[in-house]
This record gives sequence, C-alpha cells and structure tokens, in this order.
Amino acid sequence: MYKDIRFQAHALDQRYKSGARWFFWIAALSLITSLVSFSGGGFGFFLSLGVTQVIDGFARGMSEELGDSVKVVALLFDVFVAGVFVFLGWLALKRQMWSFVLGVVLFALDALILLAFQVWISFAFHVYVILAMSRGYQAGRQLVALEREMHSTAPVPPPAIGQPVVAEATPTQ
Repeated sequence: MYKDIRFQAHALDQRYKSGARWFFWIAALSLITSLVSFSGGGFGFFLSLGVTQVIDGFARGMSEELGDSVKVVALLFDVFVAGVFVFLGWLALKRQMWSFVLGVVLFALDALILLAFQVWISFAFHVYVILAMSRGYQAGRQLVALEREMHSTAPVPPPAIGQPVVAEATPTQ
C-alpha cells in the first residue's frame, strides 16, 4: 500500500510541476514575440501575453514620432510583465499554491484582452493553458494532502538488531 501512495504522489508531483512550468513558457514566448515584433518580424506565438502585444503595438506606433527609445521602454515593461510570470512559476514550483491562483487569474484577464481584439487562436490557447495550470493546481493540492497523510501514517521502523519487539497497544472499548 505504501508503494501505491508513493506512486500516486509521484504522478501528482509530475502533473503539478507540469502546470507550474506553463508560467515559464508564457514568459519566454511573450518576450520572444516582443523581440521579433520590435525587429520588424511579422509573427508571434499563440501563448504570448496579450498585454505585451498591446504594449508593443503602442510602442511601434509612438516610435514613429518619438524615436526608438519608446521601444526600449516598452521592452522594459514587457520584461517586467514576463518577470511576474517567471516569479509566479518559481513560487508555484516551491508549492506556494496561491501563486497558481494569481497566475491563472492574471492569464485569464490577459485572455480577455485577446478576446476584445478577436485574436481567436491565441484566446483558445489561453483557455487550454488555463485548464492545464488549473490541473497543476489541483494536483498540487492533492499532493500536499497526500504528503500529510503519508507523514501521519508513516510505517514504524523495525527494531534494531538485538532489541525486543514491542507490541503496539490496541485500544480497548
């Protein structure tokens, strides 16, 4: 039975970490999309944050009048936004379960930006990732509960060689 619990804990741990890793993907692909956008490229990743795309769009428009320094400032904003997702991912991997909730809420708000601009494919990917992160959160909660159970019902170690075996007291009614 103890091996089954350890197997279940391992499976939950993998699902939980998989959900947490989405934060890093979101941050990295958003920054790559911003860099491509500022270098004149015409593509972006589906998982890119809508908010960084809005920042980039404003910066491209304003740079025609104010110069390329606006793009640098926008890139700094993009790095900050991506940094928030990296930080939430790091906290999620440290089992700070509230970071999952905050990250999912922020990503859902970002999905609303994509919905407002009718970027359907990115919106659909946002919904998929929200579900994946939610499954990671649920697995993390189950893992924490399972680990508590494992620690409370840990097997009693065998007595040392030469020590008498002490029988456990059974409750009487």
